[in-house]
Amino acid sequence: MTVVLEVRDVVQEYPGVRALKGVSLSVLAGQVLGLVGENGAGKSTLIRILGGIEQPVNGTVLVRGEPQHFRGSADSQAAGISVVSQEFRLVPQLSVADNIFLGHELTSGGVVARAKARERAAALLNTLGMDLDPGRLISSLTVGDRQMVEIARALSRDFDVLIMDEPTAALNGAEIVRLHAIVERLAGQGKAVVYVSHHLDEIFDICHDVAVLRDGNLVVTAPTASLDEPHLVEHMLGRRPQTFERGGDGAATADPARPPRLEVDRLKLAGFDEPFSLRAGRGEILGLAGLVGSGRTELTRALFGDLATLAGTVTIDGRPVRPTSTKDAIRAGLFMLSEDRKGEGILPHLDVTENAMISRLRSSLRGRSRFAPSRTDETAQFERLRQDMRIRVPHGRQLIGNLSGGNQQKVLFGRALLSGCKVLLLNEPTRGVDVGAKIEIYQLIRRLADDGVSVVVSSSDAPELAAIADRCLVYFAGRQVSELRGRDVTEENIVAASVGQAAGGDVHV
Repeated sequence: MTVVLEVRDVVQEYPGVRALKGVSLSVLAGQVLGLVGENGAGKSTLIRILGGIEQPVNGTVLVRGEPQHFRGSADSQAAGISVVSQEFRLVPQLSVADNIFLGHELTSGGVVARAKARERAAALLNTLGMDLDPGRLISSLTVGDRQMVEIARALSRDFDVLIMDEPTAALNGAEIVRLHAIVERLAGQGKAVVYVSHHLDEIFDICHDVAVLRDGNLVVTAPTASLDEPHLVEHMLGRRPQTFERGGDGAATADPARPPRLEVDRLKLAGFDEPFSLRAGRGEILGLAGLVGSGRTELTRALFGDLATLAGTVTIDGRPVRPTSTKDAIRAGLFMLSEDRKGEGILPHLDVTENAMISRLRSSLRGRSRFAPSRTDETAQFERLRQDMRIRVPHGRQLIGNLSGGNQQKVLFGRALLSGCKVLLLNEPTRGVDVGAKIEIYQLIRRLADDGVSVVVSSSDAPELAAIADRCLVYFAGRQVSELRGRDVTEENIVAASVGQAAGGDVHV
């Protein structure tokens, strides 16, 4: 088979970091190559080089045997490489169709052919199983729909190589199945596909071969059929993986007789017929499960003051709170980490220390630091966070945008910790995070709960909730349909209740 894409001895360096250390690999026509590794292993760096966003310090990229010198993404696209980025590159103020053809607009007589663009966009979305109006603004879409538009954008170009960086991070099960079918069809047409995912089951499902990056080095390339998941994880980490066990059976933290730390009573939200009610105990990890549109994400946003409420009450430690803004919520002891880490989490133009300190509880500071930030104090505080949370960064003045997704998420957890919150709301806390960092984040969540914080985890990842939640509320079409406790918090019960089937635990109808 023909080698379509080849990388020879590619080196990339940033201040204080050598991200790629002489990586060489090749991808054949019709091959689906899985690219895996921990956060910070160098995957995103390699993809940015192949996409023309960065130029390597050393090494060569070849497409169909011809050396390439990409000066920008347009050069990469002209060479036949199309990239589905992990971070959305969509313009919220433009329509779906405008975004799909942005940079290679369809024209007629020198004028943008909008009707033709909408027609072509609708056909692409239909291929992906999406019934979406091409004229809708991106800003009105859910995260999952935006992910599908990003994929449609990549498919709209003529390409020989398709690079997909965490393409299913925001997709539901049915969408993932459709996407896998498209990948297999493209490979059957002779396209070369590089598929990056932290979901290793996907790698084994659709990839012919897998390449493993670790600390900037390519450590193994092998047929997926020759590996199993434990050995693949060991190649990624360079050691046997840690395991995480949920403490106890959840009975103590879920005891309804104990006074709750957070209580939500008949909270009414626009677009949902039934009000939301829940209780979360001090030190309890409460899971919220349900498909897209079930209401769990909207509920957390309403609690954080980011979504208006129509009626109902919220109390923290027995005291009523009315979070009409995020500022009010933080003052009341609520803090939230969004599922959109790039758009609503990190401040990319600031360094990691500034990102961690931005919501720091001022009452915990002494002297002049309460009125003006102390560089020395913040540096010392971040150094403690870096060691405690095992944040992989050379120093606290590194721009957070240069960190891997897992390390960015740890910095955001540090921000939540320093806010002094009593209730932490988490939306998809390990989206786009590798298996090693995922376990570390679970440990951070448990540590916060052990310190008395009520942690509410809204997640579409049923195995994740089964691993960490003491109790789990399952929503279907805006209605709580099940409450699972202790040993009933299983993947099978969560999935069954999420699609409206009966499950273990208390069922609400």
